[in-house]
Amino acid sequence: MLKPIVIASLLLTAAAQAADTGAYAGLAFHRPTIELDAGPVDVNWNLTSFSVLGGYQFHQNFALEGRVAIGANDDKVGVQSNSLIVGIDRSYALFAKASYPVTEGVAVYGLAGYDYTKFNADAVVDGDIENADSSENGLAYGVGVQYAVNDKLDLALEYLVRPDIEDEELKASNRGFGLTATFKF
Repeated sequence: MLKPIVIASLLLTAAAQAADTGAYAGLAFHRPTIELDAGPVDVNWNLTSFSVLGGYQFHQNFALEGRVAIGANDDKVGVQSNSLIVGIDRSYALFAKASYPVTEGVAVYGLAGYDYTKFNADAVVDGDIENADSSENGLAYGVGVQYAVNDKLDLALEYLVRPDIEDEELKASNRGFGLTATFKF
C-alpha cells in the first residue's frame, strides 16, 4: 500500500514542478510577402504559412524558441503560358527572444536567430513547366507586441524578416506579419 502512495506523491510533485517550468508551446499564422526587385518591375508573391512553436522562458526577459512551419498556399505572377508560382514548402527556425514588459499584461519583444526555408517554385516558360525549387538560410529577426490574455495564454502580433532569396538571376526579400498564440505549461 505504501508503494502506490509514494509513486502518486512523486508524480504529483513532478507535475507541480513542471507546471512552473517556463516551457511554452503554440501556433503561429504568418503572411509573408516575397518581393522581387527586377529593375523597373516590382513583383510580389503573397504567401501563407502555419507554424508550431515551442520555447523555454529562462528569465522574464529572455527565452529560446524553435519553430517549424509549412506553407498553406502558393502565389502566381504572370499569365498562363509565362508565369512563376512560388510557395513555402517548409521552414525551421531557432530564435533568441528578448522581451520587455510595457504595462501589466503587455510586452514588446525582439527575435534574432537562424532560419532555413525551402521554397516551391515552378516557372512556366512558353507553356513548359520548369522546376525552380530553392532554399535559403541565415539570419532571421523580428519584433512583436505580446498580450497576456491570462496566466497561461499569450497572443502576439509580430513582424518577421527571413533570409533574402538570392541566386545568379534574382534577389528577393522574405518578410511579413504574423499572429501567434502561446500556452505556458
